[in-house]
Amino acid sequence: MNSIGEGILRGINDSILIAEEQGWKGIVIGNNAQNFTVGANLMMIAMLAYQQEWDELNMAVNLFQQTSMRIRYSAIPVVIATQGYVFGGGCEFSMHADAVVAAAESYIGLVEVGVGIIPGGGGTKEFAVRLSDEISKEGDVQIPRLIDKFKTIATAQVATSAYEAFNYGYLLSTKDQVVHNAARNISEAKKKVIELAADYVKPIERKDINVLGRTGLGALYIAAHSLQLGNYATEHDIKIAKKVAYVLCGGDLTSPQQVSEQYLLDIEREMFLSLCGEQKTLERIQFMLENGKPLRN
Repeated sequence: MNSIGEGILRGINDSILIAEEQGWKGIVIGNNAQNFTVGANLMMIAMLAYQQEWDELNMAVNLFQQTSMRIRYSAIPVVIATQGYVFGGGCEFSMHADAVVAAAESYIGLVEVGVGIIPGGGGTKEFAVRLSDEISKEGDVQIPRLIDKFKTIATAQVATSAYEAFNYGYLLSTKDQVVHNAARNISEAKKKVIELAADYVKPIERKDINVLGRTGLGALYIAAHSLQLGNYATEHDIKIAKKVAYVLCGGDLTSPQQVSEQYLLDIEREMFLSLCGEQKTLERIQFMLENGKPLRN
């Protein structure tokens, strides 16, 4: 299922470095398997959490985040070609790429909440960045959009096709495209790299992300509790949802302000690690590994 472990993370980092140093036009991240990836290696996360190796786990999550950032801030274009399952880390990498060429039958989503954690490879941070960009374009529609983004992550929404992924905000119409023939997604991605390489400029790291702080947290906590009152969510679901809210709003800030991407990554990692110490999260991970489906506890 191409689950993402240390080998894949180091492979992506090394590939980008080689492409930059040797003057390649860019790289395509893709494969010919039935599924692009089911996300991070849960077994590794479970082992480190059970053994309470928090420093090791912190380093592992940090490597994941920095790989996402490496994909975004490389000196060459990085295009991702997807098909089948594009879950968790695969979705996070796609959100950070210069472009995605998705086979129509790509099931894209941040599914981490189903195993008791939050997207920790830059996914939650990226939703905050995209929200900030939407708000700055459209003015005053902050809270409804914030709640939409929050619900997408907190209810682990998966797009049932690449087209639906645009509705959830996993793909962007400004940079991503869909191909109907899954056998052609890598060749189309290669064309996209060559097209982007012509006048590619390395992006500048963002320090201008608008977050709402306590204003947004208040709205999201109400949204979370309404899910619980309607019996759509368990107590542990709400605990996870509040951590998602904390990252999307930039933490417990007294007023709306601008923060950097690294600031958001740090609190995303902190929330991820705090959930790995929860017994109910470990039960969810174990159940998923044994049965291949999520546990509601």
